[in-house]
Amino acid sequence: MDFVNQALLLAATLLMFAVPFMLVASALGGRSAVPTLTLRLGLSHEAAADLGHLFASSAATSAAISGLSWVFFVLAGVVVAGSLQQLYQQVFQLPSRGRRDRLRALIWLVLCVALLGGGSTLGYEIHKSVPILWWFLNVLVFVGFFWFSMWFLLAGRIGWRTLLPCAVATGTFWIGMVAFFNVALSRMVVNSNREYGPIGAVFSLMSFFIAIGVVIILGAATGMTWQDRGMSVRAAANRLRRTA
Repeated sequence: MDFVNQALLLAATLLMFAVPFMLVASALGGRSAVPTLTLRLGLSHEAAADLGHLFASSAATSAAISGLSWVFFVLAGVVVAGSLQQLYQQVFQLPSRGRRDRLRALIWLVLCVALLGGGSTLGYEIHKSVPILWWFLNVLVFVGFFWFSMWFLLAGRIGWRTLLPCAVATGTFWIGMVAFFNVALSRMVVNSNREYGPIGAVFSLMSFFIAIGVVIILGAATGMTWQDRGMSVRAAANRLRRTA
């Protein structure tokens, strides 16, 4: 039950804070967030159009950012980074370090935005020309991303070697999740939009965010179980040879 609750809380946080932050960040960069979502989730043209009706144009969004909007924009990103940091602290049973942790969360957020900004443009070109290479690079990128994120957000209190199985598990689950939603999400968005109107597309996105929470928690828990039981690829291969 705690596992499910944590996933739902993270999904709600992503919907309330990550989506507005992503939309504003994309608009300030002079591009719409819809093409990025379309690329990442493999949406059909109809599903992308249904999803596009939910968002204002990048010009309208960037023009609306002024005064306190900048404050809320930054706070939204900090909340998302802090939520992920607290989740990892709970999984690895580490105490919070107060302001020092918040500073690390802010630095992580800046690095994440830079990575997503550069990766979206490059990823679009690779996906268009060599789709297989795009999937292969995604595996490496996400394993490396989660490996660094866990180490950095936990302030190096858990070693790189200990975190590697967690990163591999999370990256693997993430690619599996993306592959599943590449197949299923377009139909979910279109059918929900027909049945419930634009709010149906929000329901479909919410299922994606819940899956993100499950993947992050399950990946870390799987890696810790792997470590706690002293498992390794070599040991698993030896067991298979003995049974054969």
